[in-house]
Amino acid sequence: MSQSLALARFLPYRCNSLARKISVSLSRIYAEKYGLSIPQWRVLVTLAEYGELQASQVTELTSLDKVQVSRAVAGLSERGLLRRRSSERDSRAALLCLSDTGQALFHRIEPEVLAWEQALLAPLEPAEQEVLFALIDRLELRLQEMRPVGDATAGAGQSP
Repeated sequence: MSQSLALARFLPYRCNSLARKISVSLSRIYAEKYGLSIPQWRVLVTLAEYGELQASQVTELTSLDKVQVSRAVAGLSERGLLRRRSSERDSRAALLCLSDTGQALFHRIEPEVLAWEQALLAPLEPAEQEVLFALIDRLELRLQEMRPVGDATAGAGQSP
């Protein structure tokens, strides 16, 4: 007996659907209150976490495509939230980092989004939360193993 496809039980669909709902709900904090788009928020958080990065590194770390990162960087730059400087190792590459204003904005938003995350995870016991993140890690590792040789961007920015 063959198994039939039902979206409600199809993991790619369920993960994508959940991710979209999470993004929309969370974006109410940083979009409505602080005027940041989802890509701008991801770039802001990534630079707050990692410090100075090239746009290509931001692209890899955020799962955004090059155009999304470029537009997000331009928007953050226009608002004075981000600084660019030339790389000493590669004059073609710019290094990006948050300005003092960008750091201050991140530190204003951070407690709000962490409280939101706590509220989302509240129905799960701490051990269940650990299992959830461990399972996500295992699936991400499995996807890397399944990636075709030479395909560094398989799945980036794609939806089922």
